[in-house]
Order: sequence, then C-alpha cells, then structure tokens
Amino acid sequence: MFGHKKKTEEHHGYDPLKDVLDTLNKCLGEMVNTQIRDEQVVISDWNVTITPEIEDLTDRSAVLNFYIKCPDWDEPLFECCAGLGSDQKTAIGTATGSFMFAFMDGIGAMQNNTNPIMIESEFAGKPHSWRVYRSNIVGMGDNNEPDFEQYWNALKDGIIKRLGNQRMTYVKVYACKAVGADGENITGECRVNDVPSEELSALVYDIAAKFEVTNFCSQKLFFFIKQDSQTLLPYRYRMNKIPELREKVKTALELFAKCDSQEQYDELLGNMAEMLKDGPLAEECFSFLPEICAERAFGDIHFSEQVQIAPEGKETVTVYKNQLSDFYPLGNLMFGIFDSGYFGDRTNDLYKKLIGLSAIGSSVSNILEQGKELSGCKMTALIFNVSGHFELR
Repeated sequence: MFGHKKKTEEHHGYDPLKDVLDTLNKCLGEMVNTQIRDEQVVISDWNVTITPEIEDLTDRSAVLNFYIKCPDWDEPLFECCAGLGSDQKTAIGTATGSFMFAFMDGIGAMQNNTNPIMIESEFAGKPHSWRVYRSNIVGMGDNNEPDFEQYWNALKDGIIKRLGNQRMTYVKVYACKAVGADGENITGECRVNDVPSEELSALVYDIAAKFEVTNFCSQKLFFFIKQDSQTLLPYRYRMNKIPELREKVKTALELFAKCDSQEQYDELLGNMAEMLKDGPLAEECFSFLPEICAERAFGDIHFSEQVQIAPEGKETVTVYKNQLSDFYPLGNLMFGIFDSGYFGDRTNDLYKKLIGLSAIGSSVSNILEQGKELSGCKMTALIFNVSGHFELR
C-alpha cells in the first residue's frame, strides 16, 4: 500500500548503481575530497553524504533517487532525476548529470557560502534571518535564456511566507512547455522541502507559459535557504535526533492502534503526553497524524497549504504547513514506519482507523453522503485546537 519495489538489478553485466556512484565520485572529486563507502558518496569537505538509488530502469530510460544528508541540516534532502538515452548507460548518465549540474551545484554554493541573497522572515512572533543560494538553471530542448531573477522575483514572497525555524529549507523549480499536434502542454512545479505547493507552482506555470517554443523546452533550478545561527531557535529533534523522534512516533501509533472506545480516545492525548514525555509533540501526533493519513488517502481533493492553530485562551494563528518543524517530518516518519512492516497485518487497519479519526475523513463522508464527487473539491485550512501550553515550533 505504501511502498514499491526498486529495480536495482544488473543488466547484461552492467552495474547501474556502480556507474552512478563512480560518476558522482569522479565529478565531485574534481572540486572536493570524496570517497565511495558502503554504496554512498561521502564528501568530507562538506560533511555531506549522497546515497543514490535506482528507482526504475529500462533499456533507454532511468529514474534515480538521491538521498543527501548532512548533520548541519534538520533532516535528509531528496531529489529524483529522470534520464533518457540510446541505452541504459546513457540514460543513467543523463539522470546523474541532471542531479549534478542543478541540485549539487546549489549544495556546493551553500556549503561554500557563494553569493548569498539575504532575506528576513517571521514565525511565531520571532524574526529569522536567512541566506539564499541558487543552483545553475539546467535547460533542455529549445533555447530560452535562463533567467534566475525572473524565477526569484516571482517566488520570493511566497517562499519567505513558508519559512519557519528550520536550519535549512530547499525549493525545487521545474518549468516545461511542449508544442505538439494537440497544442501546448505546460508544466509548472514548485516543491518546498519536496512538498508540492499549488500556489507557487501556479507562478512557475505562468513563467513556463511564456517560453518561446517550437518543440520542447524545460528548465530546472533549486534554491537552498539556510538560517543564520543568530536567529536559529532551539528545537529538540534535528538531524541527529531523528531516530529518537521515530521511536516516539511509533509509540504514538501504538497508542492509536490500542484505542478502541470513546473512553480510551478521551484519555488518548493524556496517555500520549505521558508516554512521549513531550507535551507539544503529543499534541502534534494526536492532531496531525490522522489528518496526514487522510490527505494521503484522498488525493483527488485540493488541501490548503495552511493550517490554523487555536491554543486554548489565546488567539488563533494561521501558518503554512511548511513552517511547522514537525508536520511533514512526522508524516514522513509515520509512512516510513508503515512501509517497514513494523505493524505487520495491523497496518491497513491502523491506517483506516487514523483516517476515521480525522476531520478530513468526516468531511469526506459528508461530501459522499450528499452524492457529490471528491475530484476537484477544495478544503479550507484545518483548525487544530490545542492547549494553552502548546508550543508553536
């Protein structure tokens, strides 16, 4: 239900993963100290580790996943690159090159502090200062002059609104326009920490629509946004604490799994706070996890990028999900636990139980009872009622 099998086998004696590792090691090694260790490329100069994975491979196409880690970040980064070619090796080379010339170019700019743009944001009443680093713009197809300023000017206000208290945030931009017998096909995609933003994607779409194209044109670039240490506030679960956070999510899910009556549900939050020994995290798990499951289950619905946090006795605050240190990371950990088989035969039942406890699940039931279609429905921002002691982080 949650995972899928990766194609990593050798093809006619060709080892695609070794080819990816060797290419990364050779290209990066011309700039920084690198080595291949345990099917990873380790960049000692930047304290960065790259783990490539073959997602899909045919005779003429390749889809590669890259997981990039650094202890100076809050969580691992992810990038997926596709490539086409006359054979597997060429396709692998195209996908790896796309990763190198865009994503890793931006990582290098950030790690070397190259030409940053200074910006300011505010979250939970606190000011935050950031440095923005850009990657190369990697283009394919018809020539449209890459224009970094065009993308940055269109997106900067929306990006700033989505910054919280993370050590680092990254933004992927992909714009594409193709012309064929059926007319124009335009794609605009913008992802913040690998989460698609409908609002920002619409701005990228507008840029792509203006490409002058006779056949095909695409452009891809990244922004890497690093917070200054002077404004970075303490947070318990940064990169080296992810295993601890995963165990706490497991505990929260176990408590959900054992909740079989209204009486148990009424006691659930208190039991969760006691077991997790972190009140705000318990409220986040109690409130966020069911809704995250429901968002995954009902993919035809358009969900708001914002949520409202309503602390008891205090003013309600509207924030972007991207700003919250725990919203998407908790979801990633939860689905990782499901994929690992930890809950075994209980997984689907627990997943359905969480959906049943969500406000989204209740709204979907009402929509279906009225005989309406889910496709195209738009939901307003979720409201999370929390205690007056809740910490917005």
